[in-house]
Amino acid sequence: KGTVKRLLIQIQCDPPQNNTYYNFTYLDTMLEDFLDATDGHSRIISFSTQPNWLFKQATPHIYPDNATFTDWGYPVGTQLVDETMQELGDYYGRLFAWYTRGGFIDEYSRKHISNYQYNWDYTEIFNEIEGEHSMTIEYYTRAYDAVIQGIRRHTNNYDMKYVGMSLGGHNEFSWYRYFLNHSNHAPNIPLDMISYHFYAFGNSRTDPKDWESFFGQLDIFIFEVEQIEEIRKSLSPQTRTTIDEVGVILPDDNIPEAPQFPMIYWNAAAALYAYAWAIISRQGIDVATHSQLVGFPELPDLQLQPQFPSVALLNWTTGEGTAKYWITKLLIDTVDIDNDEAVVTQTTDTSGKNIFSQGFISKNGHRWVLIINKRYANVDVFLPGCTGGRMQIANEASGFGPPTEITLTLSRITLSPFAVAIVHMPSSEME
Repeated sequence: KGTVKRLLIQIQCDPPQNNTYYNFTYLDTMLEDFLDATDGHSRIISFSTQPNWLFKQATPHIYPDNATFTDWGYPVGTQLVDETMQELGDYYGRLFAWYTRGGFIDEYSRKHISNYQYNWDYTEIFNEIEGEHSMTIEYYTRAYDAVIQGIRRHTNNYDMKYVGMSLGGHNEFSWYRYFLNHSNHAPNIPLDMISYHFYAFGNSRTDPKDWESFFGQLDIFIFEVEQIEEIRKSLSPQTRTTIDEVGVILPDDNIPEAPQFPMIYWNAAAALYAYAWAIISRQGIDVATHSQLVGFPELPDLQLQPQFPSVALLNWTTGEGTAKYWITKLLIDTVDIDNDEAVVTQTTDTSGKNIFSQGFISKNGHRWVLIINKRYANVDVFLPGCTGGRMQIANEASGFGPPTEITLTLSRITLSPFAVAIVHMPSSEME
């Protein structure tokens, strides 16, 4: 008898062309957590990077096998496959229908059910468009319009507001002139809000003295803000503005071997944010935000590559707030946006190199003062009439904890390096 033989043939087939491969596994859990935690608050959602299969490519992009890996090469391609941009709009329309209308119908008339009925106030369309897919402002404006039209097609939501541009570059004034000109958009396309970014950069990861330069960089940026505001007020005065990435990026931030910065860095970055908030508010900017909740250095145990650790708001090991987090919370808890009025605040530090101060009067007559130490040195501040008042201060000593509260017994206040303080003046001193 002969030996039984088996012939094994491997057949490799291309995926069928009448099927889609939507998979929301990783995105659903994160978005659920965020939307549930922020229920009742105003929110801006950004699905910033378009899938690269929408773009013409000489060779297909290969995705990392590990979904936790950072894929900086993902936004490849500069021209959409569908030059009408309807496919782009349909993609975003279906994505939004998944989260806001319980699901969507795909390209082959198959229904995908999510049961999500979320709602949010604003949608930001794309991110740092000069870099991601290297869009011109003309190309981006067409894409912005197409995304809004696609969302409306698939959700019938005409109440959603939109944030446009999200520029990462600087002094791109011709871009603002083009985008804010309503005649360059399709009919019935809103220009609810624009966004752009600011980061200060240091020359050292480890020398706190170098970080005094952050504040001067912000001062230069304000001249740019003033020019953008002139353009906005001229072309589209009803359009609001968010500077939705305000922060610091230290050198070599995504290099695994980069040295860890000292704890006081968090105070320098927090002081810059508080300073930016106060100065930007004077320009009439509506929102100033951070860009990253959790950044981290290389974490081999979790197979995570560096992700801008100097931009983080939270301690990547414990989840505790950094000084940036606590100062942001302090401002949110203190400021009554609709009722607090900034007042002329005089200081003998005429150069502005040592401290920044800004006084406010609340509608009920309560007075409070924001004071920021811009130096890597102790600075003494004399504040007449503050004795008996209450001070909340975040400094190196407060670490990853909330600001320390102190009852003031003297008019002289010593601010440690990069400290941020809010002084609540005593009731007896109110005028």
